[in-house]
Amino acid sequence: MSLMNEKEAFGKRLTRLLNDAGISTASPTLVAREFNRRYLGKSVTTQAVRKWLNGEAIPAGDKIRALAKWLKASPHWLHYGENEKSAVTLKIEGERNTYGEDATITLPEDFQRLAPRHKAMVCEIVHALLRAGKR
Repeated sequence: MSLMNEKEAFGKRLTRLLNDAGISTASPTLVAREFNRRYLGKSVTTQAVRKWLNGEAIPAGDKIRALAKWLKASPHWLHYGENEKSAVTLKIEGERNTYGEDATITLPEDFQRLAPRHKAMVCEIVHALLRAGKR
């Protein structure tokens, strides 16, 4: 598939996910604002989002992961469009269990965003679970 076709296909997948989530793609400004609320890196512009939606650009990997997490899809599927069936399955499972297979992809990033006392709590829980598993 050519790069132009990849960009167009990405735009269609992103539009589909946004529509499924009830987010209007008619307003790239709204999409950019909602994305930036969830993304810890440098904010994206309305123009960048417009290019994503129009199939003119594909965002960097960290942004794809943030989009996928937000829209409850597989980052791999969002980027490449492969294994569509498993992406739909992940999306359905993600609605039932936010700590499924897809959530583990961003777990280290999520952990880093925690306050130090919450990180300590998570570590205590993990160690307790490991000790319980040895019994």
